[in-house]
Amino acid sequence: MEERPHHGEKPGRLRIKIITVSSTRTPDTDESGRILEKHFEMHSISRTIIRDDPVQILSELFKDFTDYDAFVYNGGTGVSRYDLTSVTLRRVADKEVPGFGEIFRRRSEAQAGVFAYISSSNLFIIYGKPVFVLPGSPKAQDVGAKLILEMIDHVIYETRKE
Repeated sequence: MEERPHHGEKPGRLRIKIITVSSTRTPDTDESGRILEKHFEMHSISRTIIRDDPVQILSELFKDFTDYDAFVYNGGTGVSRYDLTSVTLRRVADKEVPGFGEIFRRRSEAQAGVFAYISSSNLFIIYGKPVFVLPGSPKAQDVGAKLILEMIDHVIYETRKE
């Protein structure tokens, strides 16, 4: 049996779209988006803000979809009736990777306490591309970005292999 690298090859500079889901944030007040952008600065980044609306959540994903390697949503993961990011993306996902949310919540517990466990953070594979979903809290971005950076090369490798 031929051996191959377990964690895949590094795909190089990725094109990542950061999407902040919020009805109140603006480019000037989007601290979470700025934090993510800083963490992913070694990659090519695009950043936008949309409202908590299922149509906008999907429209922004599929707008210029082929221009990106991965997507990172932040916001809309709580329990209010407006928190629809994971619910909406789940409808179009080819695959859901619940382990991402599990480890995110575990790593977030130290700073967020039990509130970490009411987040629907997740990783979806949609048309062969990873779509990460994080809470909108600025504190969650450091934990989430570090976790994404630990696994994104392997996720990209796995989703691209024949």
